Amino acid sequence: MLAALAALTLLTSSGMAEEGEQIGDTPTRGVVVDLEAGAGAPIEAAEDEGRRQWITHEVTPRERLSEIAARYGVKRDDVAQWNKLPSRRVQLKPGQRLRVHARQVPPPRKEITYVVEPGDTWSSIAVKHRVEYRDLLGYNWPRPKSLDPGVEIKVWIDPGIPRTVNLRNGPQPPALPEGIDGAKSIGAPNRGKLRDAVHLPESPLYTLGHDRWLWGSSHAIRTLITAIANFRYESGFEGELIVGSMSRRRGGRFPPHRSHQSGRDADVRLPLLPGVPMTAFPNADEIDWPAAWELVRALVATDEVEVIFLDGPLQRRLYQAALWEGAVAEELTGIIAWPNRQGNEKALVRHSKGHDGHIHVRFRCGPDEPRCRPRRRPRSAPGDEVEVAVAAP
Repeated sequence: MLAALAALTLLTSSGMAEEGEQIGDTPTRGVVVDLEAGAGAPIEAAEDEGRRQWITHEVTPRERLSEIAARYGVKRDDVAQWNKLPSRRVQLKPGQRLRVHARQVPPPRKEITYVVEPGDTWSSIAVKHRVEYRDLLGYNWPRPKSLDPGVEIKVWIDPGIPRTVNLRNGPQPPALPEGIDGAKSIGAPNRGKLRDAVHLPESPLYTLGHDRWLWGSSHAIRTLITAIANFRYESGFEGELIVGSMSRRRGGRFPPHRSHQSGRDADVRLPLLPGVPMTAFPNADEIDWPAAWELVRALVATDEVEVIFLDGPLQRRLYQAALWEGAVAEELTGIIAWPNRQGNEKALVRHSKGHDGHIHVRFRCGPDEPRCRPRRRPRSAPGDEVEVAVAAP
């Protein structure tokens, strides 16, 4: 665990404050809700535009525009427009007030006072309260010279961000559907084809993306369904999960992808926080990172994953969420390339440009696929593949 906590010190950018637990009787601050329901009302998504309500949000330390938009179920660009901000990336100041046409009204962020305990570090405190390391330092600038037991520090927590995983088990994994046997992967993912392809069947476990591009090998289809079913059961996640594309029916070239040719690749949309408007290209603050980590963990647990591509800068969010959900650095070394991306290319989750709203999962060849091959790397273009994912409808 100490190694995991040390790894958090490498977090280099301001991040999203996740849900934490309130300590003591610190008063609530951060949001002025000009609604009849009053502050602290439970999250309640509007069923239609007519139920949206204007609220005034008071910016708290280290909040970003995208965070604020996500918590109220609206788009970042809309918040910028409503408040005539010069840019959606504008740096907000604590105490600044923003008008938001909210679809949901969560409880406000809260400042609490935490009393340091023996053995605490800045990193362990950040993990304990589900906030980012650099945010915690920012709340307490200038920092105390030491974290001796009894020292009081400030922590801003966000009870309004919902927990969607690891609260309870989901339904038992169903039996695999019939009619998915016989399909074989031939050749390499970037130079191959499919024989007797199987279409990913409809299921309450996931939503299908492009119907004509969801063909795969039997081994890949079985493994994908098993992983998602186990993810649902073990984490209790109930949100939508979209499988966007796999391969064409006969495999082969699949522009704009450089792979997806032999039925072993699957694009799975990163799950979004509840209430966030559906989009093919979410920003990092709209993604449900704890759920994303539990999905990755379920895929890895099959022992049939060859690689998972995710844009490098986003791996920090995935790593952090893994720590929040109880993982330790020793466990993550072989799974996520971050924080040593350049020296950890044997990790399963690796960088590939363009994979910022979804993960690209590549399954191993099945035991009954003698003509299946690993990816072929062109001499003129070494390194991981670069591709732009086709968004699901």
